[in-house]
Amino acid sequence: MEHRAAGTAAGRGLTRCAPGLRAETAVGGLAALAVVAGCLRPPPPAPSPQATLTVRVGAVPGRELDNVLLQVEGVGTLRLRPAAGGLDRALTLPPGPHRIELRSSGAAWGPLLPPVEVDLAPDTAAEARFQLGPDAESRVAGPWVASLVSSRTSVAVGERVALSAQLEQPGRAIPRWSVTPPECGRLSPSVSGAVTLTALAAGTCRVSVAAGEGDGADRRSVTLAVRSRGVAFPLRPAADGVLLEDATGAPFLIKGETAWLALVNLDESEQEAYLADRGAKGFNLVEVMLLNHDYTEPPNPVPPRNRHGEQPFRRPADFSTPEDGYFRRARAFVDRAARHGIAVLLAPVYLGFDGGKEGWWAETLREGNTAGVLLEFGRSLGALFRDATNVLWLAGGDFAPPPGSEGERRHLAVLQGIREAGARQPWAGHWNFQHQGGISTDQALFAPAMALNGVYRYAQVWNLVRRAAAVVPPRPVFLLESTYEHEHPGSVMQPFRKAWWWSMLSGASGVLWSNLFLWMCESSRGRYQASYGDADGAVSSWRQEWESPGTHQMLHLHGFFEALPWSRLRAAGTPRHPAELVVSGQGPREEHIAAAVTPEADLVVAYVASTGRSPRRFALDLSGMEGAACARWYDPASGAFVHRWLVARPGREVTFETPGPNASGWNDWALVVEGARRCAE
Repeated sequence: MEHRAAGTAAGRGLTRCAPGLRAETAVGGLAALAVVAGCLRPPPPAPSPQATLTVRVGAVPGRELDNVLLQVEGVGTLRLRPAAGGLDRALTLPPGPHRIELRSSGAAWGPLLPPVEVDLAPDTAAEARFQLGPDAESRVAGPWVASLVSSRTSVAVGERVALSAQLEQPGRAIPRWSVTPPECGRLSPSVSGAVTLTALAAGTCRVSVAAGEGDGADRRSVTLAVRSRGVAFPLRPAADGVLLEDATGAPFLIKGETAWLALVNLDESEQEAYLADRGAKGFNLVEVMLLNHDYTEPPNPVPPRNRHGEQPFRRPADFSTPEDGYFRRARAFVDRAARHGIAVLLAPVYLGFDGGKEGWWAETLREGNTAGVLLEFGRSLGALFRDATNVLWLAGGDFAPPPGSEGERRHLAVLQGIREAGARQPWAGHWNFQHQGGISTDQALFAPAMALNGVYRYAQVWNLVRRAAAVVPPRPVFLLESTYEHEHPGSVMQPFRKAWWWSMLSGASGVLWSNLFLWMCESSRGRYQASYGDADGAVSSWRQEWESPGTHQMLHLHGFFEALPWSRLRAAGTPRHPAELVVSGQGPREEHIAAAVTPEADLVVAYVASTGRSPRRFALDLSGMEGAACARWYDPASGAFVHRWLVARPGREVTFETPGPNASGWNDWALVVEGARRCAE
């Protein structure tokens, strides 16, 4: 999280900065400008909701695609570009209904097919597929699917998608719908060519519509990414140590969010509403601190009280006097999260940035809080949480105790006490070494207890993830913390989503993200201006940020990887795939291109970090692929695949060029290259 280090912002109701009032604070190795006390940034413009529509155009055999234009009501007439199987174009549009049609240019100007209407929801991607039929002079052999429209291309289990189709020569056939695999979704009865799909299982779900009967029927399909919801607890490292798995042995993709102060700043109804919303969206982990030392001020509860006015200790900061009611309320939150299929990453004693007043490091060092006292405190927590199958534990908290110190020994005693009481859930560590971050196994005294390797890093995240992936014996690696939404605007760490994509393609099994409003959970403040640390000055509220751009960009990441065999990807430059895949055009530091490949080399995925707005050229080694391949660009800002083309001859140096700015204006893109077998699926 952003911290109130010396010289950074602290306090509320601040005035605007006078010229020159700036200070520097190092976060994750980056000297980032931070607003000093007494300053606020002007609020940034509120982002306008938008959606992406990808239009694909094909034709029946023998029909040419010359002189085809796309007309979008309210936008105008647009050209399409050559793509695999025809033409395509991605459009960024405001939410709401949009009428689109194909028209012929030149002397034969006019509609080529009946128009279709697409109703776009905010922050979603939709797809419209058109197919031109035989020329007028051709003898028509049968009906064909002229258009297929999907209102969304990514949903969570339980969500619904509206689809529609139009057939040419409809009198000779009715649309016949199907899904593959059959268990991925349920179709409602067709009404006038329209159906509704209810997503039932995570992964890819192909919805097809056919015109005609038998093997000769014309068939068109659209593929949806279905995000998982819920999990079979408990979680544990897999036998190979690389992945985290659930109780059934299925690989577990960490789809986490940090809500540090949810236990103290929210009441039960707000906790329930938050967990229900995140669970419905597919998040499966939240990170919280058990004790709040100094993060918030009225109208929030005065630390360390919770919303009910309860204190964690009967005597202030005396770990020998835990207050049962306070901790039972925390256990109730954990149980509530389990009912929504959400794991809780729980920091029992958050130490605080630099061991300062935001955490409990100074109290850990108090004379009365001996190692024995902290051991007993840990035992009391272990007894309370030992049967909570959805708990993961987090040592540290923005600080690494000096090695060999009494404070380190006392902090370890908490972990030991929790375990001695029978709470055997996995641990990770949240260490910050000289403002450079770290990985869970870096704190040597704690390393044997670290079943998971969390990465805490703000700059050049890919480098630290690679280092975590090389630790022996291996542990499941995940991004524990990096730049949050609304923090560090204008820094080289933007766009903040790049940390997630780097992590997933550098050896991680998932990521946590957050947002300044979401991790502080200051529901009592209503709408207010972000002023904590190096914030962007946005005016919003905790509940409004449930639908923030960052939230939806994280859902795009979830859908992208859950539609791929993510658990089989091996990151280049790590022990599982030592060779680099990027053979030219690699960028330094914050411009790094991360790539990963399956063992069979039938799938390569790369993330090209932003350098501004211009296209980037680079080359990948695709020599392991057999036969022709197909490639697709994915926009991480909009969640849309925007262009697909053939790679006729994969080799040792295949050059690619990104499309330029994406829907957010940055030029970061994800590339998917698939071998011949996967292309045909």
